[in-house]
Amino acid sequence: MNSYLVYRASYYLMLTAASTAMCADPTDDRGGWFLPPLVAVAGFIAFFTVDRNPGWSLPRGLATLLGIGSLGLLYLEYSLDENQAIRCLGHWLISLQLIKYFLPKSIEDDWVLFMVGLMQVLIGSVINVGDQVGVWLFVWAVLAVWVLGQFFLQREARRFLAPDVKTRAPMQPLPRDPYTSLFDSAYFAATLRVLAMTLALGFFVFLLLPRQQGAARSRFGTPTVKHLTGFDEEVALGQLGEILENDTPVMTVEFSDGEKAPTAPPAEPLWRGVTLNNYDKGRWRRQALRSTMMRTFPSYHGRRKVLRQTIKLEPNDSQTLFGIRPFVAVEGNPRVPPQLNPPEGTAFRPEGRGSFDYEVISDPDPTVPQVGEVAPTEDRIKNVLLEVPDDVRPRLAAIAKPVLDKITGEGPDVVKRRAMALEAFLLDPSVFAYSLEMNVVDPSIDPVVDFLVNRKQGHCEYFASALALLLRTVDIPSRLVNGFKGGDWNDFTQSMTVRQKHAHSWVEAYLGRDAEGRPIWLSLDPTPGNEREKSIAQVGGISSNFRGFTDLFRYIWVFYILGYDSNRQARLYSPLKLMFQKIRDGYVIMWHWAAETFAGLFHFRNLQSLISIKGFIVSFLVLCLVAALTKGAIWLIKRLLVWWRGPIDDAAGATPGTHFYRRLAHLLAQYDLKRSPAETQNEFAHRAYRFLSGQGEGRREVAELPEKVVEAFYQVRFGHRDLPPETLAELERSLDRLEARLNEPAAG
Repeated sequence: MNSYLVYRASYYLMLTAASTAMCADPTDDRGGWFLPPLVAVAGFIAFFTVDRNPGWSLPRGLATLLGIGSLGLLYLEYSLDENQAIRCLGHWLISLQLIKYFLPKSIEDDWVLFMVGLMQVLIGSVINVGDQVGVWLFVWAVLAVWVLGQFFLQREARRFLAPDVKTRAPMQPLPRDPYTSLFDSAYFAATLRVLAMTLALGFFVFLLLPRQQGAARSRFGTPTVKHLTGFDEEVALGQLGEILENDTPVMTVEFSDGEKAPTAPPAEPLWRGVTLNNYDKGRWRRQALRSTMMRTFPSYHGRRKVLRQTIKLEPNDSQTLFGIRPFVAVEGNPRVPPQLNPPEGTAFRPEGRGSFDYEVISDPDPTVPQVGEVAPTEDRIKNVLLEVPDDVRPRLAAIAKPVLDKITGEGPDVVKRRAMALEAFLLDPSVFAYSLEMNVVDPSIDPVVDFLVNRKQGHCEYFASALALLLRTVDIPSRLVNGFKGGDWNDFTQSMTVRQKHAHSWVEAYLGRDAEGRPIWLSLDPTPGNEREKSIAQVGGISSNFRGFTDLFRYIWVFYILGYDSNRQARLYSPLKLMFQKIRDGYVIMWHWAAETFAGLFHFRNLQSLISIKGFIVSFLVLCLVAALTKGAIWLIKRLLVWWRGPIDDAAGATPGTHFYRRLAHLLAQYDLKRSPAETQNEFAHRAYRFLSGQGEGRREVAELPEKVVEAFYQVRFGHRDLPPETLAELERSLDRLEARLNEPAAG
């Protein structure tokens, strides 16, 4: 195994991992998904062409033209989307990297490529927030430590085995591999120790760095993000079905009570999103008053009986914030606080792009009116919440009439019973069925009528639309709600991951106002739950079987890497602070006890009183204690150095090979050739070679003997090998020759 080829292949793997970390989220980087495979293929080709034979490299003039042309591509990409400046810079770096691949690479070139890969990793950590970025960052870190070690070995080999070669000359395999026995268990164990220490130190520094509240998931610019179908200003009936077969996460949620203690979530929570009010020919539209009546949520005053949801929303292009209704408060970054839309009681964020971290405090009683929501006016009830197209109303009235014939009377209770009767009608499994297929039986009629009369099967959006319009035909104001229902609960992390496949539609029926004039809305879900759950379980394929582990990694990345803010840092440190407080209190008690016990022994009126029998005893005890502590510290440091670097001194039972090296060092020391602490044995032998080569013909004949002795020493010292008797005899004769030549007068 040639060490240079291992180094070069490792280098290409590291750079591929760097480009993958930058392009890890294909939804955020729609045009960059092909770049990591391109980098990998280019590295493979360069490994078998230009790295073996520099004659296969690109002409320098052509490489320069390609580099200048890449600036044009950078400008073109930036002009298409000026919000993606930093991502465009990353793509430009990859283009320069690919050009560099097909040029001869010197030591300086490898440093440049390493810095280019580092820049890609930094860009990826800024513009991407998906959990897959963390995986590739870890892979890159492991490969970077390995490659830096290999780089040092290759550089030193060329520095001492080919000193006449300029540092800017292309790196090629040496005629004789200096590390033929390098890749053994001892070398890999040492590399793993360095890697473990490096990662542990980096993780320790990460934990200790001070945090700012709300700054954990800040983004540069406005990224390209996922589109949440079904949460637009206008939604076509059936459009929500596009994401019901998508397994992509939308948000990760932690649940706690009023005292912020972890708690279990409610069974299949409804994550309320947007309300849709106006229906016409299979299309729903949102509330038009949203932009002029937005206001911030009221301040939250501590209440014990609340359900707190800490939500990490994945990057998307919608302003909608999801939570369990009724909201007591919605809290987020103070610079861009969440806002309330009073006419529909929904939560929004001012900026509708990128990720968002926020907290929803909900009342556990779903019948409580929404804080801050205004009751609909009579005009809005008549012209919006009771609006049904004229060509649809007769068909729907004919369907609703038989269901409600036996429910008579007036008042909120009767309205509630009538609404629930229509809900039960749609939930009847003998009449209606759940399906993601959206076949149209009769395209000449309204899609809702076609669903109720002909198809009688569909997904949640059809069931909810049918119920909303049936309610309106019997004079019950209603609105459609799009959001999510349920999620994947993870027992490892005690958190819930809500995915696009959990998208759901349901209905809210207006029952009037309470005594304080607040609107009362009744949530109705006419979609067959069991059939929907079966459909959701089939989304994701084989990967859904490993969902617990993948969600565990996502949770760590989202909450403890990207979301590691000052609050979470304080919670992590609180047990340590308590432990140190207890230790400190214990030492204070011990100190007071010792001070009281030995007060007389350590009490001296002045410095002159130290010159006494008592002063001698106290000084002796203190000096003994200091000496013992110093000796213990030195012993501990030596043990740590032995663990880290391996034994420094040779064991008593060392083989004769090591004694030959000591004899060599003794002989050379007589001529002021001594190894410095920063010099390896191989470097020392090479310096001795150059010295002896300039001392005349006689000593020139033995100039190579120090390197032979050091090579044997390396086999014994680091390869843990016993030299055969003939090799030992040859070394003995070589040292005798060297000693004889050194004792001769140096020739001019």
